[in-house]
Amino acid sequence: MANCQMNLLKSLAVFAYCANSLMVECWHSSQRLWFESMFALRLKSKSMRVSVLGCGNVGIAISADLSLSGHDVSLIKTSSSKEDIFEKIKNGNNAICLKEEGKYKKSHIKEVTHDISKVADSEVVFVTIQSTYHEDLIRRISGYLKSSQIVICICSYMSSFYFAKYCNSLPIIAETTGPYLEGRVEEDDIHGIVFRVGCRLTKSPLSIYQVHRKDECMEKILKLYNGFSCDYNTLESALLNPNMVLHTVGSIMSIPRIEYSKGNFCMYREAYARGNEATLNIMLELDEEKKGVLRKLRCSPVDVFKAGGFLGDPKESFYSYSESNDRAISPTSVKSRYITEDVSQGLVLLESIATRIGTVVPVTSSLITLAEYALGVDFRANGRTIKKLGAEDYIENLYYL
Repeated sequence: MANCQMNLLKSLAVFAYCANSLMVECWHSSQRLWFESMFALRLKSKSMRVSVLGCGNVGIAISADLSLSGHDVSLIKTSSSKEDIFEKIKNGNNAICLKEEGKYKKSHIKEVTHDISKVADSEVVFVTIQSTYHEDLIRRISGYLKSSQIVICICSYMSSFYFAKYCNSLPIIAETTGPYLEGRVEEDDIHGIVFRVGCRLTKSPLSIYQVHRKDECMEKILKLYNGFSCDYNTLESALLNPNMVLHTVGSIMSIPRIEYSKGNFCMYREAYARGNEATLNIMLELDEEKKGVLRKLRCSPVDVFKAGGFLGDPKESFYSYSESNDRAISPTSVKSRYITEDVSQGLVLLESIATRIGTVVPVTSSLITLAEYALGVDFRANGRTIKKLGAEDYIENLYYL
């Protein structure tokens, strides 16, 4: 009888313990669900409606990044060329993977479309297509834009002036090189469409065309990326684009190698290898011409290393970056944007500014001429100048300020 009572007491004790544990577990589960739901609500309250124009490397990367951060993203393809990646994203449930430091993160883009009118519903619009095609795109979307919106142009060479030219209701216009120095879209049998981040910048300086709306702009876009900093004016944002210096010299001086290799060429690893002093000297001289123009216009003469995010010992940092196995095979053709865009939109713009203020830029002019003869294209006739932008008075004001 005593044994039965003892067993009964033990059983009751075990039952009480289990019941208490279950209650504690239920409480923890409910608390966890509450915290998760509150986090989701908090994330949703901070989410923004974003349109990304352009389905290339940068457009895909920004769409994946912002979707992972909880924003409602519409990825909009603006042309009918190179549809393959676009269709694969659509057919893959709008999924894009971000690969960084060997880790994969899967994002789902809210909308993937050709419909450019979607920009009308967005709070922020990113323009990520080549600046060569900016004027035409800006003309096409101008009727959908409102003054309450923000447009961020990536690597755009003073495209703010095209918006001022075509928009009846001018949104806030920002220009920046963006959060990535390098990266590439790849296809993976397991993960599908992947953007491999080659180098992410911790800081992305930008300019804001309407200076009086700077605070309003920064308050909103810092919700998207906390590395944005309003450090430049519109001219600085254009000429401090490191692509204008690094891409043009590295690719033009490597034209025979690009053709001979049939596209199996890595510009950073080959053109800027340690010991390639001749190419480096040309690049540094071009950078000096750029800085000279900026000084004459009372702007910040930031060198290409600092503008590109190469910190510490800048040259050593640049070489370490160039030697990394993560560097992309690019440019694969002499008709790559490394030449067609950064010469026509960057160097031609720099030369037109220098001519306006009476400065000679022999390296700039020589590179443009070499590219013209090599590709059989009149970049000066077709390229971007301050006259085509309607920015002559802007340059005059900076010069005589």
